Amino acid sequence: MRHRILPLALVLCLAAGPHAASQLTVTDDYGRTIRVPASPRRIVSLAPSITESLFAIGAGPALVGVTEYCTYPPAAARVPRVGGLTSPNLEAILALQPDLVLMSMEGNRQEDFTQFERFKIPVVVSNPRTLGGIFRSLRQLGDLTGHPREAGALVDSLEGRLRTVRASIAGEPVGTLLFVSLQPPIVAGGKTFLNEILEAAGARNLAAGAIGTYPALSREAILAADPDALFVTADLLPADAALTDLFPEWKILRAVRGGRVYRIDPDIVSRPGPRAVDAIEQISSLLHTGSP
Repeated sequence: MRHRILPLALVLCLAAGPHAASQLTVTDDYGRTIRVPASPRRIVSLAPSITESLFAIGAGPALVGVTEYCTYPPAAARVPRVGGLTSPNLEAILALQPDLVLMSMEGNRQEDFTQFERFKIPVVVSNPRTLGGIFRSLRQLGDLTGHPREAGALVDSLEGRLRTVRASIAGEPVGTLLFVSLQPPIVAGGKTFLNEILEAAGARNLAAGAIGTYPALSREAILAADPDALFVTADLLPADAALTDLFPEWKILRAVRGGRVYRIDPDIVSRPGPRAVDAIEQISSLLHTGSP
C-alpha cells in the first residue's frame, strides 16, 4: 500500500472525531467491543453488502463514501467512490471526515483496518456468513445508525418471506450444483453461504460433501453426479450461450436434457445482505415451478 503524508490539520481534525459526545457500545463480528458515535452522520462503507443493507434500513443518506463495487441500489451510484474493496483510497476517505467506517472480514484488508484505527476513526466489522448472521447484522446496523425500527421491520419481513418459501416446498430436495467458475468448473461446497441458500430454496447441494469450500470438480465428476438442475452465475455465461458449448459431453446430463440450466445474478447470491432472500425465492421458484 502507498503511504502519503497527510495535511496535519486534517489528521488532527479526524483524530478529534466529529461526534465524540454521544456514543454507543457495540460488539462487532471481529469480536471487538468498541465505542462508536451514536447515529453517525458520515459513514463510509467498504463492502457492497453493507451498502445495500444501509440503504435497505433507511440509512443511505448518511453514506459519504462507498467502493466502486457498491452498485445497488441505484441510489448508491450518487455516493462518492473511495476505491475498491482491497484498494480503498485512504486519503480520499480521510478527506471525507467519516465518523464511522464499516468493513467486512472478507474482501477488505487487515492493513486498511489498521490504518483507520491509527487515525482513530471508529471502525465496525460486519461479516455475516449465514442467514441468521444477515438478520443480526441488519439489526446491529439499525442500532448503529439510529434506524432500529426500520431494521427490525425489514428483518421481520425477510424472515416471513423465508418461512413462506420453506412452507411452499413440497417433495424431495432437487439435486443441484451452483457454479462460481466454469474454467475450471468450481462449485459452491457445503461450508458456504451459498450452500445455505440452496438448501433453504429446496435444493440438495451435490457438492456439499466435497473437500474444500469451493471445490473444483472434474468434468467427469459432474457427469457422474448427474444433477437435476444447474445454476451458473450470470457473469460466467452469456445469455445467448449454452453450457454445452463449453462442455459438449454434458448434453447427457439430466439438468441439460430437462432444460434446467439457470443463470442467476451473482450479486444476490454472493452478497450476504437483504437480497439473499431474493436469491432463495428465485432459486426455489425455478426448482419447483420452473419459472423465476
